[in-house]
Amino acid sequence: MNILMMYTSMPHTTGAYLEKALRGVANVKTCGPTIADWTLRAWDLEGIADRVIPHDIELREGTIHEIKRGLEGFRPDWLLFVESGVWFEMPILSDPTLPKACYLIDTHLQAADHLQIASRFDVVFLAQKAYVDIFRERLGKPVFWLPLACDPEIHRPHDVPEVFDVAICTSPEKTDRRSRRLARLGIRYSVGVRRLFFDDMARFLSSSRLLFNSAVKDDLNMRVFESLAIGKCLLTDSVPGLADLFVPDEDLVVYEDADLVDRVRFLLDHPEVANRIGAQGRKKVLESHTYRHRALSIVRTLSDGTSVKTQGEDNAAHSYV
Repeated sequence: MNILMMYTSMPHTTGAYLEKALRGVANVKTCGPTIADWTLRAWDLEGIADRVIPHDIELREGTIHEIKRGLEGFRPDWLLFVESGVWFEMPILSDPTLPKACYLIDTHLQAADHLQIASRFDVVFLAQKAYVDIFRERLGKPVFWLPLACDPEIHRPHDVPEVFDVAICTSPEKTDRRSRRLARLGIRYSVGVRRLFFDDMARFLSSSRLLFNSAVKDDLNMRVFESLAIGKCLLTDSVPGLADLFVPDEDLVVYEDADLVDRVRFLLDHPEVANRIGAQGRKKVLESHTYRHRALSIVRTLSDGTSVKTQGEDNAAHSYV
C-alpha cells in the first residue's frame, strides 16, 4: 500500500512514532509543515529541537500543486492525516480521486472541532474510545477505535538505580488534578516529576519503583503505553477503553482518589507484587500495543474496510470497533 501521510513534523508526537512504524509495513511518503522555532520555545520543546526532521514534501505554500510536484511519480492509495496539535490547511482534501483517512488523538479536548474535521475524511480513526459511537452516528461513515501505543526501541527499561518511589514524566503544573494527586503522594513518598522525552524519559522512569499516570480528561493517553513498556508497575486512573486492553491488578493497577495512597503503600511494601505486575504489563504492550501493531491495523483497515485487529499481528483476539 502507498500512503501519503500528513502531519506537522514534531519528533515526540504520535505522527512521528506512527510514521516510523508505517514505513515498515507500507510505502510511505510524508507531507506537511515543520514545527516552527517559536512553537518549540512556547511549548518548552527546545531540548528536542535537534530531532526535528522536515517531511519528504515540506509544505510551504500549502497548495495541491506543491504536493503533486513533491510526489514525483509516487501514487498514493490513501491519504492519512494524523493530528499533531498544530493545524494547517490541506487543499488536497478537495481531490475527489484520493481516498482519505484521519487519526485524531485529543478528541477529549476538542470534540466539536474533531467532528468537523472528521467529516472531510472517508475513514476515521480515534484514539479515544468514548467518542467512537458518537462520531459513527453523527458522520455515518466508518469510525474505528485505534488506541495509542509504545515504541519498544525507545520505551524500554534501563539498568539504573531506583531513586524514587513513584515517578511520572509530565509538564509541571500546580492546579490540575494530576498535580494535586502528586502532591498528596509527595507528602509520604519520594516522587519524581520531570518533563523528558525519548531515552532520557525511559532512563528517568526506570529509576523509580512505581510509575504514575493521571488522565487530563478521561483520556487513554500515550503515557499509559509508554510507562508499561518500561517494565515498572503502573498506577493509573480508570478511563474509557483501559479495561478493554489491560487487566487491573494483573497488567497495571487502577486507583481511585480514596485509595491512591494505600495502593502505593501496598506496592512499595510488597515489591514482589509490583515487579510481577510491571513485568506482565510490559509483556502485554510488547505483544499487542506497539506502533507496529497500530500501523498494521491501519493498513488492514484501509485495505479491506472491515475491522481493526488488535491482539498481535497474526492472531487477533478481538477487534476495536
